[in-house]
Amino acid sequence: MLKTLKKIEFSENVDLKHFCTIKIGGKGKKIYFPEDIKQISYLIQEANDKNTQFFPLGIGSNIIFGDGLIDKVFIHSKNLKKFNFWEENEYVFLEAEAGVSFKTVVNFVKKYNLEGFENLSGIPATIGGAVAMNAGAFGSEIFDLVEEVKWIDFHGNIRISEKSEIDFGYRNTQFQKGSFVYSAILKLKKSEKNIPEIIKNHLLERNKKQPLDKPTSGSTFKNPENFSAGYLLEKSGLKGKRIGNIGFSEKHSNFLVNYGDAKFKDLIELLETAEKNVLDIFNIKLEREVKIVR
Repeated sequence: MLKTLKKIEFSENVDLKHFCTIKIGGKGKKIYFPEDIKQISYLIQEANDKNTQFFPLGIGSNIIFGDGLIDKVFIHSKNLKKFNFWEENEYVFLEAEAGVSFKTVVNFVKKYNLEGFENLSGIPATIGGAVAMNAGAFGSEIFDLVEEVKWIDFHGNIRISEKSEIDFGYRNTQFQKGSFVYSAILKLKKSEKNIPEIIKNHLLERNKKQPLDKPTSGSTFKNPENFSAGYLLEKSGLKGKRIGNIGFSEKHSNFLVNYGDAKFKDLIELLETAEKNVLDIFNIKLEREVKIVR
């Protein structure tokens, strides 16, 4: 049942499996749905005052929730979908709030035939989550395009940082350490290529290689230097391996798949088994790309 708290929409005792793409998880004590940056700042300050962690939510494509009741201040971006754009010579700048989906950006770049987003086009993400983790695929990442980020820090202060001021790397940014990405400015280039056709072919290829017909959390582990995590998992006997109703895909070894009412405990056991196997065989310690939230 939705209620209001100082004009901020929220819901209590929410089934968290509806807030992540792999459809696993317990209950969230409260999820808030702010409409602007001031409301987010207020929620973060309130969380600090009560010594409670806050946690940003979007599509939840790389998040897996634990069992039971999770007592965090969840801040969802579903009402943060404003975006605008402007042109400067051969470039187009897009400013998008945290809740703007990649599908919306894809429609925009197809309409104006802009290049730079092709490899990212199939990622199930919002701008906020993608910037926070520096999402990427096929050799590209969102920070190839980011010019500026507006964000709220751990104390509720509103800040604006240019790309050169931001600490980011492979699937990692400073925003994962207690911040909320509110919006970002992306720099895209006007193209003479047929961008809609390139994106169409890219999505077809992605569908062939990834198990997108079932609940999944996307890439499970980060790629170690000089290796593909999928290759390491496959050579370690993990391709298609299941525990209960959770398993590594037969199509792509680095994708976890929920085959129906999968249990969190089975998922953790499978992750730990994969990590141990790869360490034993290759002496490589895999780093998780998925975030476990309990």
